[in-house]
Amino acid sequence: MMNLPGHMDTQRALIADYGNYAARFDAIARYLERWQLPAVMIWGRHDIYFELAEVLSWMRALPRMEAHVLDAGHLLLETHAATAASLMLDFIRRTQEKANGRA
Repeated sequence: MMNLPGHMDTQRALIADYGNYAARFDAIARYLERWQLPAVMIWGRHDIYFELAEVLSWMRALPRMEAHVLDAGHLLLETHAATAASLMLDFIRRTQEKANGRA
C-alpha cells in the first residue's frame, strides 16, 4: 500500500502535523466526555503504542462507548480487517437505526 503514488506523502504530512493533533487531545477528550457521542473503540491488546491504561481512561470518560479488544497489535486493521469491519458496520447500522427511532 505504501508504494502506491501519494501514500508516502500523506504519511509524511500526518506525521509532520501530529504535534498539532496531540496538542488537542485534552480538548477532544473533554468534548467527548461532555457530549457522550456514540462511539466504538476497537483496540488490539498487543498494541505497543497505546497501553491498556489509556484504553481504560477512554472507557471511563465515555461509559456509553462500545469497546472491543481484539487479540491483535497496533495494525489490527491489517491483521483483523474482517472482524474490525464487521464490528464497525454493525455499530454504524445500530447507531443509524437508533437515530431514526427504529431501535
